[in-house]
Amino acid sequence: MVTPLRGTLLLVGGTAALGGTSLLISSIAADPIVIAALRCLLAVPMLLPMILWELRRVDRRASLPRRTVLGALLAGLALGVDYSFWNTSIGAVGPGIATVLLNIQLVMLPLIAWLSEGTRPMRQLALIIPLMLVGVALTAGVLDVDLAQLRLGGVLAGLAAGTAYAIYLAVIRRTAPATTRPASFTVLGLVCLAAGLAAAMASLVTGGFEIPAEPLAWGQLLALALLGQVVVFWCLNVGMTGVSETTTSTLLLLPGVFALALSAVLLRETPTPAQLLGCAAIIGGAWWAAQASHRHARRRAAGADPDATSAPGRHARTET
Repeated sequence: MVTPLRGTLLLVGGTAALGGTSLLISSIAADPIVIAALRCLLAVPMLLPMILWELRRVDRRASLPRRTVLGALLAGLALGVDYSFWNTSIGAVGPGIATVLLNIQLVMLPLIAWLSEGTRPMRQLALIIPLMLVGVALTAGVLDVDLAQLRLGGVLAGLAAGTAYAIYLAVIRRTAPATTRPASFTVLGLVCLAAGLAAAMASLVTGGFEIPAEPLAWGQLLALALLGQVVVFWCLNVGMTGVSETTTSTLLLLPGVFALALSAVLLRETPTPAQLLGCAAIIGGAWWAAQASHRHARRRAAGADPDATSAPGRHARTET
């Protein structure tokens, strides 16, 4: 099983790599939805050697029950929907606003836990969520955007992307097998295959799946598949099983901070004071949420939480 410390480190590492992918995506000369499909499909053969190695070493009945396999495929479809709507939102409202809308997952992930399991969100989220969303908005440069020019379709696409992303995270977490030796590479391979096919279908529906012709674009796509799919989502899929959904959803706001830092180092782009303030709000909110979650977990373990009750056939009613 993944410990909270290891889960946190994996999530931070995954979000750091995810922050780097935004710079890579912006440099690829191809349709955004085609990029989304190919980054997933190209990751499948990369994962194949690790999948074969893994399947020889795990108990397939324990590590890959039907629930886990179906969950990986369903989560992959949700991720493909996320990518498709996300790229649509960027084209309609710009990357700054689209980034803010995508992070509706900060609200949706605890809400899914509450509706599906009775896991009541922490009271502190009423303050943490607005703080972190303001931080995301400042980091994304929303102050420089003319809000009067926003298109409703782009806003709705961004919200749909964030909701689909939350569904992906929730399904992966809930269908993980109860074993100390999960088949994480195999699950990721199924996720990438389903997500790539979903994004490819979306590309065909919206205008045709045009394969890039430039060798440079293919090299960038291969790098994106390795970094943005294999590394990032292995870290996220494994890491989130060791921490609460509140901690997961808050740590997943860190890519904007890492992307800003990489832009400053690699592209010599100086962050504005508002962006630095936004980064501070995101980091402070993530730390606050993690500390509050750990404190509540300790109280619950000690039996000091009067709200932690359970009934036969149901999960305990607790805060995440």
